[in-house]
Amino acid sequence: MFKYSFLIVLIAFLLINFNGQENQIVGGRIKKERSEVFFGEYDSFTGRYSRSIKLKKGVTYAFTLSKNTKSGDLSLYVEDPRRTRFFKMANNSLYLTPEKTKRYRINFIGSEHKGSFQLYWKSSVQRDNETSV
Repeated sequence: MFKYSFLIVLIAFLLINFNGQENQIVGGRIKKERSEVFFGEYDSFTGRYSRSIKLKKGVTYAFTLSKNTKSGDLSLYVEDPRRTRFFKMANNSLYLTPEKTKRYRINFIGSEHKGSFQLYWKSSVQRDNETSV
């Protein structure tokens, strides 16, 4: 009986503590506030935090990143369902028009980042610096 109880507790622990993320967040959290906003605030974030969002074919999306960095580094990239990276956000805004309606993953990469960030996106009109995927 003890063996089975131990196995159940071990499986529950693994399911609760390993949610598919490869990160360490200390003194805060990262969360999706609304359907079009990610927000993070913490004392330290190291690793990768990713979530999927649905983007529609032919719709242009404007992504805006605002971040407050006290130390460390924070970047992000987006990948398709096949885990192919198709853009890395280098500056604070980007326009993107998907060629197919599907779920894309937004990946935040922290390297001992201390501070906060907010990523906001909305459908928008087409721009010259737009990326099609």
